[in-house]
Amino acid sequence: MDNPTTQKATALCVGIVHGIAGPGGILGVLPAVGLHNWVKSVAYLGSFCFTSILIMGLFAAFYGEATAQLGKRSAFIAYVIAMFSSMLSVIVGVLWIVLVALGKLQDIFG
Repeated sequence: MDNPTTQKATALCVGIVHGIAGPGGILGVLPAVGLHNWVKSVAYLGSFCFTSILIMGLFAAFYGEATAQLGKRSAFIAYVIAMFSSMLSVIVGVLWIVLVALGKLQDIFG
């Protein structure tokens, strides 16, 4: 994983699998099915995939660059950023599981 090209390819593959596996994949497919025209469905799915990848990539690039620049100031700041990012991921994951278990996810996120 020291090779930058391998890191980029791995990040792209994980992002694609994550996007397909999440609820966004279902939300992307449902409107396409309702179009009842394969050309419009393919155009919609292509646009959905492209814009999802673009926006997620831009967010990841922005967050990565911002945290990298802040982390350069001191090792402590880098540590705090890493812990914050990690804990935020855990909190979102646990919250997601709890909301699904309680049947409240749909009520909150529509």
